[in-house]
Amino acid sequence: MAAPAAAGDLRFLLVGLLVVVVGSRLVRPPDGGGIPTTLDGPFEPATRAFDRALRQGSDDVPLTDPRLAPRARPPAPEQIALAASSDATSVWVSWVTGEAQVGSHLTPLDPSTVRSEVWYSERPSPTAAAAGDVSGHYPHVARGKAEVYSQLYPYPGLLNYTSGAIHHVRLRGLRPATRYYYRCGDSSVRGGAGLSGELSFETLPSSAAAAYPRRVAVVGDLGLTGNSTSTVEHLARNDPSLVVVVGDMTYANQYRTTGGRGVPCFSCSFPDAPLRESYQPRWDGWGRFMEPLTSRIPMMVIEGNHEIEPQGQGGAVTFASYLARFAVPSEESGSNTKFYYSFNAGGIHFIMLGAYVDYNRTGAQYSWLEKDLRKIDRRVTPWVVAAWHPPWYNSYSSHYQEFECMRQAMEGLLYQHGVDIVFSGHVHAYERMNRVFNYTLDPCGPVYITIGDGGNIEKIDIDHADDPGKCPGPGDNHPEFGGVCHLNFTSGPAKGKFCWEKQPEWSAFRESSFGHGILEVVNSTYALWTWHRNQDAYGEDSVGDQIYIVRQPDKCLLQTTSASSENNCPSEGCPSLVSNSGYGAQKDIIRSGHLIWNASLVIWMILISTVFMKGNLCSRF
Repeated sequence: MAAPAAAGDLRFLLVGLLVVVVGSRLVRPPDGGGIPTTLDGPFEPATRAFDRALRQGSDDVPLTDPRLAPRARPPAPEQIALAASSDATSVWVSWVTGEAQVGSHLTPLDPSTVRSEVWYSERPSPTAAAAGDVSGHYPHVARGKAEVYSQLYPYPGLLNYTSGAIHHVRLRGLRPATRYYYRCGDSSVRGGAGLSGELSFETLPSSAAAAYPRRVAVVGDLGLTGNSTSTVEHLARNDPSLVVVVGDMTYANQYRTTGGRGVPCFSCSFPDAPLRESYQPRWDGWGRFMEPLTSRIPMMVIEGNHEIEPQGQGGAVTFASYLARFAVPSEESGSNTKFYYSFNAGGIHFIMLGAYVDYNRTGAQYSWLEKDLRKIDRRVTPWVVAAWHPPWYNSYSSHYQEFECMRQAMEGLLYQHGVDIVFSGHVHAYERMNRVFNYTLDPCGPVYITIGDGGNIEKIDIDHADDPGKCPGPGDNHPEFGGVCHLNFTSGPAKGKFCWEKQPEWSAFRESSFGHGILEVVNSTYALWTWHRNQDAYGEDSVGDQIYIVRQPDKCLLQTTSASSENNCPSEGCPSLVSNSGYGAQKDIIRSGHLIWNASLVIWMILISTVFMKGNLCSRF
């Protein structure tokens, strides 16, 4: 009678083993086909040399190109764009009506003369093409407001600009992961001439549902050249459910106010300009080109230096087009400014930071960031992804150590709260870092990725700070906002130097090519990052860089001591909160994890063998 009991024990243990194995699959990637993970790192620094047979850039697409032409005639909406709100139950819809004006003496439109409405439903309208009464086909309507902005230059010879009416409407009470059909515009215009055709979008998944966006596209420094249009075409073919643009959208400020051709260097082409001019019709052309994508997929943006666009007497007014054209969840996330905000996309919490507003520890942005980080529930949003325009870690000559002040002010706070990934642009190339904190390899530091390779007119960056003769001087690379905190390294391979003499150990991979990235979060532990290069024959197997980014919440607990307790960082930077010795420390942690896993399997096998033996012995009597 002992054998059945042994068999029952065996079944119990087998079920336990199955639970362990299945559980392990939940935190291990699917068949990666040899794709490395961050657990395999830190990686030896690698550089894929720039192919000199390729062009460093291309010309801007002219506004006469059909892709940049208006897609609707007034009073119908154009430049339709979606943006995520703070969670999946809300979405922003934006569009433009009326015609922009360029000239010396302009009369701005009155935005109060046109309605801002979005009619929507979970079902397509059977008569969507009909222009009549939308209320009979769309059970929901949301209303918002419109605004007009102007770009003014009180200098002889410079032309002014005033925009069409820019509408922003927030849809609330939506169901997550649900497709909605909508028309936007003004339903009071006879015959439906003030409404768009029927469009659709799918809301993001709910954070509470332990779900993630299908794909998140990330791109920076886009512009509107032949290269950047290729980037957008490739990006669209990847069918993302969210697009994140890390600054420098149009490069409208590479033009005189009279238009003409864009230039790759403003100062060398317009040396006598009283300030940096900006040809605002490029914004309208960019919005039209992006509309087929942005009218169905939310696009989240953050300001870059090319959005500064100073105007007025002495350039006192800045960011007018950025602030007017984009809807972002600033109020919903408690920041009350479009310069920085946060939102959830399923189980990912995104933090969008502003590098061109005050980021010091005594400022409003830092205070907001502290509060936002404290509110994150990692059981609901395990992943935390931050983005801003200029990179903190950058081994290219261009913009080298340019925003060192911002890094010294904020890095400790992000590290303390376990931010997983950081995306930046500004440098027109691709670079992925090993996990790093305070210029030191650290298994609990974020994975920093520079993705400023969208294809803008300023061309690709090809020089590295560690190349012979390419190290910029400490007086170079002054930021357009904030102070200068350049430093010489006080320890490690670059001790006593401003630049490294070889590719830094925190730089895992870099390449000077145009492209975009796709982030696919698999579960609470694994996320697949893929960088696509424009010059490759496009296909699913055509990638420039690919890696599984792995979270280790059991080993990288949130820091209990405040990383921001010091008033100021010393000249050599903030001290590390984790004692480590580079490669050895991280590999010891990884090795320990593997040993624990292997030991668990051995123990289970011993237990199973014991029960088998017990069952066999009992069956003999």
